[in-house]
Amino acid sequence: MSTALALSQFDIFPALPIGLIKLTGADSKKFLQGQLTCDLDLLSPQHSLLGAHCDPKGKALAIVQLLQCQDAILALQAKNNTASHLPNLKKYAVFSQVEITDASELFVFTGLLGEQASQWLTQHSAIPAENQDSIECEFGIVTTFPLQVGEQPRYLVISNEIQAAALHAQLPDSANTQSSSLWQALDILSGTPQVSPLISGEFVPQMLNMQMVEGISFTKGCYIGQETIARMHYRGINKRAMFILSSTSQLELQAGDSLERQVDSGWRNAGTIIASQTTENSTVILATLPIDSEVGCQMRVKNSDDLLTLTTPSYFKLAQ
Repeated sequence: MSTALALSQFDIFPALPIGLIKLTGADSKKFLQGQLTCDLDLLSPQHSLLGAHCDPKGKALAIVQLLQCQDAILALQAKNNTASHLPNLKKYAVFSQVEITDASELFVFTGLLGEQASQWLTQHSAIPAENQDSIECEFGIVTTFPLQVGEQPRYLVISNEIQAAALHAQLPDSANTQSSSLWQALDILSGTPQVSPLISGEFVPQMLNMQMVEGISFTKGCYIGQETIARMHYRGINKRAMFILSSTSQLELQAGDSLERQVDSGWRNAGTIIASQTTENSTVILATLPIDSEVGCQMRVKNSDDLLTLTTPSYFKLAQ
């Protein structure tokens, strides 16, 4: 990927637009085990999970990162998808001892990136231990972001207002403040699966690479949409995956836009945009495409003259 981002050794991303659904109650973990693609038995205060919440047809309604915090489970997701996802989750909870609320406004989400950010967190005893990805500290919860871009470590700090004030008061003045749009570009370049309202209920999780990032358990018990997801896995019938594309132009795109690839002298439908973000001199895109799409091949947005160059996330595997 040739896209160059203006990053330093210590970057701060304040007030990230992240949504958070909070689950409390005796049945919280059991309830989610029957809803999500990931295995909730693996969730702990030291280990977060990626998972998909699907409809009965196995189409992803939301992608969440789960964190366990004392007696609560926190489900982080795209903020613009939280309002529509909440009722979809709640409607299955009527017979469970679980309370489900949108707690997005109760927390502040701060991104930290870079080697000096790692050193600063270590000095404040606020970095997860080896083989762990989450820790509670004076600033709230610090989690190592599950997917990285290159060698730069990326962290998310989830704080209440008091903790966030303490965090920002102690962060060094030399750190570089960045925009939330750059964080979204990093999400795209790392191949982080995501779902927004425009594509909610459109794709099975394998088309979003969830099985490649340990976001699907094929050994746990039943959950909503499992039949379709398991059948695609065991029969090897999934023919699509999520790729990264880039353009040297700033393009105004949105999730759901169609992509085409050149075939002989014409253009044919190739796939769908999952997410896109412009940077200072480029546009980066996540899209579902045929799984045999070749790295370096050129595509375009439907009926557009702007060419896109394709690559794969660092974790990409053809195993289904």
